Amino acid sequence: MKPRLHVLWNETYCKRCLLCVEVCPVQVLSLERNEITEKEGCIRCYQCERYCPDIAIEVMDEKGKE
Repeated sequence: MKPRLHVLWNETYCKRCLLCVEVCPVQVLSLERNEITEKEGCIRCYQCERYCPDIAIEVMDEKGKE
């Protein structure tokens, strides 16, 4: 798992389908250089984690724990 600001991204599981990018209501996720990146502004709505068909994204809670 590669840590981002508020999400953990598993590059091995991820198929780069971009569902996480599409469902993010604040548009903080994107695909850059074949990696999911995150900008400031995550509201921890968990939509990326919920809709990821590959279980490649986990949102960390406010304390930084999964």
